[in-house]
Amino acid sequence: MEKEMLDNELNIEEENLADLHTNSVYRTLKILESLSYNHGVTLEEFAPTVNLARPTLYRFLSILVRMGYVSKNKDNRYRLTPKLFAVAAHSIDDVELSRIVKPYMEDLSFNTGETTILGIKDDDSVLHVLKVESRYTARFYERVGKHSPLYCTAVGQVLLAGLDEKDLNLYLQKERLVPYTINTLTDPVELKKRLEKVRADGYAETISEYEQDIHSLGCPVFDHDGHVIASVSINWPLFREEPGKREMCLEGLRKAAALSSSLMGYKDAPLEE
Repeated sequence: MEKEMLDNELNIEEENLADLHTNSVYRTLKILESLSYNHGVTLEEFAPTVNLARPTLYRFLSILVRMGYVSKNKDNRYRLTPKLFAVAAHSIDDVELSRIVKPYMEDLSFNTGETTILGIKDDDSVLHVLKVESRYTARFYERVGKHSPLYCTAVGQVLLAGLDEKDLNLYLQKERLVPYTINTLTDPVELKKRLEKVRADGYAETISEYEQDIHSLGCPVFDHDGHVIASVSINWPLFREEPGKREMCLEGLRKAAALSSSLMGYKDAPLEE
């Protein structure tokens, strides 16, 4: 079944290759690429460069101007704005963050045997951007690219605790606190109390709040301005609970988060070697 679906996708891609030059996404990216080499050009000067008719090019440029990616001056000359750089910079930050945190996540997973996750806030959910698997066959399973709720996961509660009061209230106004288990916090007042404790303790802890029979701990990763930019968590099934395990995992997690924060430029991170 999967092979059939893949073959169909490949066939569709091959059919669409012939139409690539009429594709809107292709045309938009070619315009942006060309503008990066041609600064301050008029419509007449630019149309031959991207091989588009002037009315078609004008429509594309008008949309890009409206979105803030291109500017048009009083002489009707077009140029790129810094917005495109800002968008690219966000992805660079995520790549750099993953590169920095990964060795500490690997050490933590190796020393404990459990799964570690790096999550960032993506709109009103957690996006899992990096994972190091447990060495055990029975493990906490999450995939990179998955979105999870903020309010009932350790990785998410850390990110919520990093919000200012205004942004937190906006989130609570929009989000339906759905009970995933009997332990899920669905009262906004109680959730706020929990987040105050997360800020005070420097970590979040959830037991069977999102996934049944899963124990999770999460710690914040800070940037150079002291903002919470990510959360690292460690997760294990309750049947592997044993004396001292929580404390060992929390100690290793704190160290991984502190060292990662330090390399991201955070000056107050307690360095431990």
